[in-house]
Amino acid sequence: MSVSIYYTCERNEALTIEEQNKIHAIINDYNENFQWSDIAETFYVYEQGSDDTTIIFQGSTKLPLVDDYEVVVQTLFYWLQCLTEIRRAIAEGDWHVHLDDTDAIWDEEEGWQMSN
Repeated sequence: MSVSIYYTCERNEALTIEEQNKIHAIINDYNENFQWSDIAETFYVYEQGSDDTTIIFQGSTKLPLVDDYEVVVQTLFYWLQCLTEIRRAIAEGDWHVHLDDTDAIWDEEEGWQMSN
């Protein structure tokens, strides 16, 4: 059974072109530099449908299904850092980031962190 990190941002206005470009660059950079791409998924964003204009960013990424706990934890922290940069690139929005049933916590200085 795999574990995934899920992320959603909602607001009443669509992403600006500048926000879209920043997000695209961040995701490309993280995906290109992801050292475990042979055993795990890269960062994934869902296509935005025209029906729901309040969800401006959402996706999920599976963590590697391996016996090496350190690889799983390092992958989780890697994608949380990616999400931190994305959150800082999006001017405003209501975020929800979680690892299956466990919510991530936003810290203005540190970014996304898993709760203890």
